[in-house]
Amino acid sequence: MVEMAVDPAIVHLARRAGFGFSPAEGEQLSQQSLTAVIDFLVDYEQTPDTVDSLLGTAGYLGTTSKGPFEPNSRISDGRQRQLFRMVHTTRPLQEKMALFWHNHFATGFSKVAGQLGPGGASRALAAKPSEDPNQLQGQYELFREHALGNFRDLLIAVSQDPAMVAWLDGDTNFKANPQENYARELMELFTMGVDFYTESDVYAGARAFTGWNLRRRGTGPDRYYAK
Repeated sequence: MVEMAVDPAIVHLARRAGFGFSPAEGEQLSQQSLTAVIDFLVDYEQTPDTVDSLLGTAGYLGTTSKGPFEPNSRISDGRQRQLFRMVHTTRPLQEKMALFWHNHFATGFSKVAGQLGPGGASRALAAKPSEDPNQLQGQYELFREHALGNFRDLLIAVSQDPAMVAWLDGDTNFKANPQENYARELMELFTMGVDFYTESDVYAGARAFTGWNLRRRGTGPDRYYAK
């Protein structure tokens, strides 16, 4: 953390609602009140989301890639883009909350890749709709969109998310043979917690989620995975 004349409450807030601040940001913060900083952090949609346009430009954290930098279709590049955003964003609370939800709704690349292939898994986890051939929204982009939104809306979106469907075996969940993995994790880890649901609830949830599955369109690396 940079040492300068910044209100200690603002310094603490910058750590908790973001990832600290640079010398230049610290100078700006030293001239603002705590209330103004809170408004800036929470009302981040008032600040243009331009951080991705800084990728690969001079004066910012560099990226490495085998060939072109393709964060929408190569998971290593997608991870670098996430880290870049955390370092250089002007909307720190959005990135902090996206990271929070990424931890809460934990999903592993290796298993998703086993279901969708490496390219499909990378898209399902990291694709940016405006840059994807079929406007697919990757899971991390979903977390950024719903960062401070209604939890119910986020939960429904995650339940329909291709990466989550693949991760918790929703693609094998059918009416005649319900697959309970997602319904159980939803109740035990994502929402209510142990002792607040029954096995019959899990079974009923699994049957309800049979309506949300994966369908594949096209062939090759641009296959589109949807609800």
